[in-house]
Amino acid sequence: MPHELATALILLLSALTMSFTGFGFALVSVPLLALFMPIKTAVALQFPYCLVMFSIQAWRYRSLVRWADMRDLLYGTAVGLPLGAFLLYYLPEMMLKRALAVLILGAVLLTLTAWGRELGQRYKDNRWWGAAAGFLSGWFLGAYTIGGPPAAVYILARTEDPAQAKGLMAWYFTGQFVLMIFIYGAAGMFTLDGLLASAWYSPVVVLGGVAGGWAFRRVGNRAFRLAVNGLLVLTAVLLW
Repeated sequence: MPHELATALILLLSALTMSFTGFGFALVSVPLLALFMPIKTAVALQFPYCLVMFSIQAWRYRSLVRWADMRDLLYGTAVGLPLGAFLLYYLPEMMLKRALAVLILGAVLLTLTAWGRELGQRYKDNRWWGAAAGFLSGWFLGAYTIGGPPAAVYILARTEDPAQAKGLMAWYFTGQFVLMIFIYGAAGMFTLDGLLASAWYSPVVVLGGVAGGWAFRRVGNRAFRLAVNGLLVLTAVLLW
């Protein structure tokens, strides 16, 4: 399959996934794109779409979000994100990918057990847990824009409302991606040719986003959570 067609299909699936679950664009796109291009190129290619889609969702669900719900996550992220961006350049790709795979799988298995759910409910308002989730999320987001899993686990423990969960994730990641514009820009990851190459795939991203939004409006909370956990497990397998 030509790389252009493969890239289009990957970005279509990524947009559909994010529009449905509230996150996951980079979770799907970066590991799959990295199968046939350098991971730094994959990160730069999908970055503009992550920022735009999160911004749209943040505006759409703005009435459901409070600053207090994200405060601890953002504090941890402020420390973890610059560290992750630094490690993107100085650690082997395989080490980064497998570290994230282990983290994702462990988080999913924890949320699927009664003990893990009880633990999550017990500490969902603990500020240190929120800061730790934000640190891990920022670390991996800075490394290759895949910071969703720790933040998603934390947010899903705090709310049972899928729309509110999507809104919290959208505002949280929008803030992160705005900060990353400056970090990645200073590192020279963005070029005019790269941005033009990314813009070429905008029609399939729009199509995927519309399809995912249509599907989200027709499912319940249980199906939403199953989709999120299934996405996380699949990503862990692909990363490993």
